[in-house]
Amino acid sequence: MKYFAIATLFVLFLVAGCSVTSGTFPPGTVATIGAEINQFFADLSGALRSNDVERVLGFYALPFEYVDYEGTAITIATQETLRTFILETTMTGTILEDEFRNLKVLNILSEDNVVVTVDEHWVQEYGGSTYSGTDHLRVTLVKVAGSWKIRKTELLGFE
Repeated sequence: MKYFAIATLFVLFLVAGCSVTSGTFPPGTVATIGAEINQFFADLSGALRSNDVERVLGFYALPFEYVDYEGTAITIATQETLRTFILETTMTGTILEDEFRNLKVLNILSEDNVVVTVDEHWVQEYGGSTYSGTDHLRVTLVKVAGSWKIRKTELLGFE
């Protein structure tokens, strides 16, 4: 049993609706990380629906990197710049719905550094009109002081 746990290589687990691919981490560690990441995105969804940028800021680590669909990257180093970025990109109107779906942990680099893909379905009201869409994202998460934070977001596509 011990050898199975230690020698696990590219094991696929299903943890609370989240598929997880792991390298050499024991199954218990992989399951814990998968559950934590699932809860992270549920909490982020609630923060976004609150329309409170200060609450949303707590889900990001600095420096934060954003890569758009065309591959253009920007790095944000200050809390104030991050606040402005979130207000201009994510919270341009009133968020009516925000739900993360199809969460897949692609790579557990360490117990505090994980890469995932996820689809973010959103509905916003802006200027009297309602808009909706789905963004396909690759997100790098890091654990800071015991809490998961977004270090990098890559927009892979959208509909």
